[in-house]
Amino acid sequence: MNNPGVERIVAQFDPEYAQIQNPNERLNRLSSIAAKDWDFRRGRERYEVVANEPMDQEGAELGKIILDGAKQAEMASSSTATLKHYAILAILGGANKSPYYRLKYALEQDVTYDKLVFLACEREVLPPEQAQAAAYTLNARTEYDLGIGAIKALLGTELVDGKEYELVQPNWRISHFQKNDGTPILVLSAPPLDGRQRANTSDTYKFLLQTEEESIGLGKDILFSTAATYQYAQYFDAVRDILLQTGANIEVIGYELAYSGMEYKPSKSLQELKSAVDAAVRLRDALKKYGAEIHYTKAGLPEFLGEYSKSKYRRLQ
Repeated sequence: MNNPGVERIVAQFDPEYAQIQNPNERLNRLSSIAAKDWDFRRGRERYEVVANEPMDQEGAELGKIILDGAKQAEMASSSTATLKHYAILAILGGANKSPYYRLKYALEQDVTYDKLVFLACEREVLPPEQAQAAAYTLNARTEYDLGIGAIKALLGTELVDGKEYELVQPNWRISHFQKNDGTPILVLSAPPLDGRQRANTSDTYKFLLQTEEESIGLGKDILFSTAATYQYAQYFDAVRDILLQTGANIEVIGYELAYSGMEYKPSKSLQELKSAVDAAVRLRDALKKYGAEIHYTKAGLPEFLGEYSKSKYRRLQ
């Protein structure tokens, strides 16, 4: 809320925002701005949004300010793992080539882990996406298939033959693999909750807790890999769905889009900033629900107090 890059962007839509001092009022105002001016998906999947907004045109001054602000807010630069070992190395699912690059980036961190888990769902992969994903897997029908394809493409030579098996239920699936060193690998297809047609990121977190409860607990470290553009929203939801439930330490890293051959669009930066704001609101509401007391540092960063106050967490400003 107080990041200079975010303030720089918000000033283009609400010059009065910078004058707000109360953190809750800031978040409420930010949520209102995001809902009004930054929703370009309008209920669609990310990959379905292909139109260019005026701000996306070459030379657009607003677009330049937004991109500069996104860089300042670290939504456009890579981050790396801070520890050497994690209980779980988790790869967040996505569309097109992102499952491959998210796993590839995680493996390049030179960390050890007790278990590798790919979080996915049954979102349908349409022909245009199948064509893009063909670079690492063929005939994928769902996001779950993309995750399996990424595992086989990047870790195929390290997998034990004959150890692969799948558990299938009406609304979820789990594929099991094993590395030559004995490390287990899982690909989870989470069921959708709350009447949704497909599982979202929060649903995959909850399914991770349900299936790997023995590996997640107070003092356990979990590293999630994604793209930098999405890391704020996915971090806030992980704090809400995992840290507050278990006390596990959450770290989210992401690569800059150039790593995967993609380019930034100002409208996409705004859309993902909206996702981060929405997730921040969900986290605040969860803290209120649990009766947690929220204190803020002089820099405006929340300090979580209570049962898990000694559990460290990554502060993404």
